[in-house]
Amino acid sequence: MVAPISEGHAAGTLLPRIVEVALDAADRVLAADGERRLSGTDLLLRAARVRAAVLGAGSAGRPVAVLRGHDVGAVAAVVGVVAAGSPVVVLDPTTPAARLRHYVESAGASICVSDAARAGTAAELVATVLDPDAGRHAGGDHREAARELLATAARPEDTAVIVYTSGSTGAPKGVACDHRSILHDAWVNSVGTGCYGAGNVVAHLLPMGFSAGIGVTLACLLSGARQELFDPRRRSVAELPGWMREVGVDVLHASPAILRGAMAALAPGERMDGLVSVTMAGETVHGAELRTVRAAVGPRCVLRNRYGSTETWLMAELRIDPQDPSPEGATPVGHAVPGARFEVLGEDGERRAHGTGRVVVTSPWLTCSYWGAPERTAEVFSENPDGTRSFLTSDVGVLGEDGCLRLLGRSDHSVKVRGLLVEPGEVEALLFAQPQVREAVVVGQPSPRTGRVRLVAFVVWSGDRPSASAVRALVRENLPAHMVPEHVEFLHALPRTERGKLDRSQLPAVPDATGSEEPVNDFENVLTRMFERALDVPHLGVDADFFRAGGDSLAAEALIATVTAELGLDADRLSTADLVACPTPRELAAALQQDRRRTSTTLVALRRGGGAAPLFCVAGAGGTALSFRALADRVPPGVPVWGLQANGLENRARPDWSVRALARRNVRSVRSVQPHGPYRIAGFSLGGLVALEMAQQLRAAGEEVELLALLDSYPPDPSVMPPALSPGPLGLLRGAVALGTTGLDLPRGRDRYERYYRQGIFLQRWYRTTPYPGRTLVVLAEDDPDAVARRGWAAHLSGPWSSVGVPGEHLSVLREPTVALVARALGEALEPAAAPAAEPLRAS
Repeated sequence: MVAPISEGHAAGTLLPRIVEVALDAADRVLAADGERRLSGTDLLLRAARVRAAVLGAGSAGRPVAVLRGHDVGAVAAVVGVVAAGSPVVVLDPTTPAARLRHYVESAGASICVSDAARAGTAAELVATVLDPDAGRHAGGDHREAARELLATAARPEDTAVIVYTSGSTGAPKGVACDHRSILHDAWVNSVGTGCYGAGNVVAHLLPMGFSAGIGVTLACLLSGARQELFDPRRRSVAELPGWMREVGVDVLHASPAILRGAMAALAPGERMDGLVSVTMAGETVHGAELRTVRAAVGPRCVLRNRYGSTETWLMAELRIDPQDPSPEGATPVGHAVPGARFEVLGEDGERRAHGTGRVVVTSPWLTCSYWGAPERTAEVFSENPDGTRSFLTSDVGVLGEDGCLRLLGRSDHSVKVRGLLVEPGEVEALLFAQPQVREAVVVGQPSPRTGRVRLVAFVVWSGDRPSASAVRALVRENLPAHMVPEHVEFLHALPRTERGKLDRSQLPAVPDATGSEEPVNDFENVLTRMFERALDVPHLGVDADFFRAGGDSLAAEALIATVTAELGLDADRLSTADLVACPTPRELAAALQQDRRRTSTTLVALRRGGGAAPLFCVAGAGGTALSFRALADRVPPGVPVWGLQANGLENRARPDWSVRALARRNVRSVRSVQPHGPYRIAGFSLGGLVALEMAQQLRAAGEEVELLALLDSYPPDPSVMPPALSPGPLGLLRGAVALGTTGLDLPRGRDRYERYYRQGIFLQRWYRTTPYPGRTLVVLAEDDPDAVARRGWAAHLSGPWSSVGVPGEHLSVLREPTVALVARALGEALEPAAAPAAEPLRAS
């Protein structure tokens, strides 16, 4: 068997070692992609055909591109191009053609090795397209092929691979990687860190067009490990655990984003016991994520948090053995790999062996340049008197006296807030420490109004989402005031580039909702300060909209309680409906000073104006009209939106005791605004059943109902609904008492809403109706535990209807970010040309 790769191999070139490994593994699989398997013999024969084709096309040592899928053909093509004496530029087929064209033009490549499926794209990029596999003959002398691969001489300092950076800080740059740096990186990646070697099976998930991907490809070939190729952009990450067991993977290289998807695909209690090593790189790994991974792998698995770049290859590793404790917060990237060292560049321009600053990497094995860009090379690469090279990264880190490096973020991501420097990575680490946070990024964005830089946190939350003010309060409890995000935006997922890296350029711009005008009297000033406390925002203008500044129903309750208590108002003087009607401190101050009172407490104007027919939204059990505020902001312009809530919920009145009675009252309220149809009605949860009954009553009165929208509602079938009362004698008694006291003169607060919620659960179980013949839209929260039960609408809708699934659980339907998808579905249904005969949902 061939000897393991060693650091000494870095003094040579790639092909002698690759050929040595392939001859030793002549009958052993070195690479597989699910369809084809590549033995050492196959590698030699296919690479020799590529070499002959490249030389026949007259490459004369100029760069040659490779455009193929994530398959064994790409592996052989890379070896063949390098064997021809040409630097190889691997192109990722999922990258837009315009970007690929930049790569080939920058590299000066006029030849591309491709396959039949991608030959058309390749022809758009270069003058000559080669497909050495077309019409290939089987068999051949693999030893003769080996001699051909070694026939073109190369020097250790020659460029073997050109890899383009992600371009996150400007236009992508081509990094010229010589034989020496690649060989040393292959040793560090595998044997030098004890990660893998001959006999291991490595899951290769990373695109070969990027440094991490081509590095794994070459390291496996040079070390003798078998690489199993899996493309997570063409196959579901949910397949990953089962696939790894099937092919026998014991070493996994993955980004944290891919790992999250693989962990989520595991069944409860399921583990990936076959793994002996998991390496993570590409973005910050937080302690909570690390603990999730450790719970999912076998007891013999070593975790490795790694750090590198296109310019440096792998430069640091933190090894976490099974018996080691998990780090808290942002996981360090560890110590420099053999042959390298770290320093930090301070603001004074001095390099130091420890402290905080931009990270500098020094090694005798670094590549030395950007391809064809000497000026850009000189900006960050430098030669040292001892023969080593240094590279100035864009990363900011803390280098301990023990040599352990912890990254804070990138120098181009640091921001100054109110004159103080903030490393957003510190805020991100705190957010990631929360169990419900799947992803988070904090950036500085200029205010579109003032130009002042403010912190904005983008968060992907699992489960019930808190208010933005609650997230800000969490940060305030743990970090200085200037590090508290002014805005918190909830997203379904963070935008990512084709490489799987966070794409900051695609983060949405957040409008300035903090207002600009100062209070003009003491009353306005007092109310503005109350708004600030409820929202946990340091400074608001008197014209700031409570809801656009991040307020939700919980924050609204807190504000109402504060205003009522501190201004000595009657308990029923102020409600969420008042706040909807007067959402700024100035408007609310004027309303209170003029003692303006509403004529109705069940019908609330959420958005006035516009020439279209209104949309009437019925709240769920115990819910207020305010719950539709975010939806009202997002439905198409020109559509007035009104909210309907239970009588007695926010006024002293008796509640209605049936769905039909609720609907009758709502119909009267609706007709006070719009005497005749066509009507548009939506209802959330129990409100969906009330909306259904309203539509039935309006149609029975001869009115047209243009659209009925049921937002995550149970169908009128008690067999699929939750029980109205808790089981057991005590639970039944407590439930009955709670029902019996619904609507009594209770202090304002959560108890009142909870009793109306219980009453609504009770009422829905007694509602029956005939199948509805009108046009209906059904919106379902796909991730809710009761999603299957809420799908059963087919037997209850006899007219044309369609369904839309949205991610998230029941309560997320009316909250950001899911509400944007609900509003889009409603907007399409409200279009005059909306087709009435959409595909019905299949009941499961």
